[in-house]
Amino acid sequence: MNKLSLSLQTKLSQKLLITPQMKQSLNLLQMPVTELLQEVNEILSENPVLEEIDVQATEEEKIKDEFLEILKKVDWEDYYGHHDEIFYTPQDDEGVDYDKFISKTPTLNEHLLFQLNILDLSDEEKKIGEYIIGNLTDSGYFRLNIEDSANELNVTQKKFTEILNLIRQFDPTGIASTSLSECIIIQLETMGINPYDIEIIKEILINFEEDFINGNFEKIKTALELDDETFEILLKYIRKTDPKPGLKFSGHNNYITPDVYITKKDGKYEVTLNESEFPALKLNSYYLKMINTKNIDKDTKNFIEEKIKNAVWLLKSLNQRQKAIYKVVKAIVEIQKDFLDDFSNHLKPLKLKDIAEITELHESTVSRVTAGKYAQCGHSIIELKSFFMKSLNSVNGNIAVTSVKDEIKNIIDSEPKEKPYSDQKIVEILQKKGIKIARRTVAKYREELSIPSTTQRRKLRR
Repeated sequence: MNKLSLSLQTKLSQKLLITPQMKQSLNLLQMPVTELLQEVNEILSENPVLEEIDVQATEEEKIKDEFLEILKKVDWEDYYGHHDEIFYTPQDDEGVDYDKFISKTPTLNEHLLFQLNILDLSDEEKKIGEYIIGNLTDSGYFRLNIEDSANELNVTQKKFTEILNLIRQFDPTGIASTSLSECIIIQLETMGINPYDIEIIKEILINFEEDFINGNFEKIKTALELDDETFEILLKYIRKTDPKPGLKFSGHNNYITPDVYITKKDGKYEVTLNESEFPALKLNSYYLKMINTKNIDKDTKNFIEEKIKNAVWLLKSLNQRQKAIYKVVKAIVEIQKDFLDDFSNHLKPLKLKDIAEITELHESTVSRVTAGKYAQCGHSIIELKSFFMKSLNSVNGNIAVTSVKDEIKNIIDSEPKEKPYSDQKIVEILQKKGIKIARRTVAKYREELSIPSTTQRRKLRR
């Protein structure tokens, strides 16, 4: 019979622990400029070790302190890389003429028309798009009857719906929806919420919209047999969405604060971070000296040490955020300068991975840098993520997804009316043009273009 025995063993393992400071750094990196300014001001009011300074005085007051020197030896390489900054100075914006940026505030109509005009659309498609954009409510909904609208423009319902679906892909997410449920579902799909949860939310919004708006949650939970925990999760998802996406452009909320300015000087593009409202920060010398005095009690010393560590981490994080945004936007501008020269030009295929390789930043860092941030070029405000264009492989290199969709549309438009091409046949035609694509991808793009299947097209043409 085997004997049972107890023993102690040591085991080495590596674990990535996200400290509160690291979490704060990630949040700062992802925040748009308006949120960041608010966050920094709150931290400034709570941490006595941090102080706001006159930028010109920064270079004159280099603090040499033993405790500070120890802090500067912290291994920051694990997260951001090694730098010695203990100050945070907003980027120098000398020479940038802000008047030409802020002389005009973009409206919802202008914001959407800009996105429409950079696409390669026919005159008819642009006319439909302008009609849809011009008839959106202040909240961003399209409430007109699709059949009546198509008849008014003398176009087919199919073509009208195709352009309506196209505009629904514009920023802000959820724009041009015909109902509250549609608006929220589109946003949830963009967030990557579990499809099963989305289906339940869709049922709540479609079948119990009035009860949901009036807060009759118990009735909904009983009808759908949902427990409290599940319903709270679904409710949290819904609250993350914006039921009136158009309102951020109306009244006093119509100004999107750009995070960066892209200007052209002497034929070259320059990138300037929008930090005009940011305070210059440094560590307060009074507390740095106090920490080394002999008569300070232990609790006070621990308190000040903790505040100093948090302050140093904040300054490091702000400096690295500044550098990361500048590097990422500079790389984007280099690749998309043809588009910036003339907005009628197509965007080049571009992925997060491409920018990550150029900047030597992690792909997740590039994602955080571009999330929810905007660049202003002249009178146009462009969301940073809009510069990224999916692509497919071709014999001539990468080709933008929008161009592939155009090819599919042109192939179907020119196919024999009595014998429409199958998705597989379209694959073969595209392959002859040097475009590598799977049949399921063709089917997906065809559906996104609101083009019926082969069988449906054959029936429609009889």
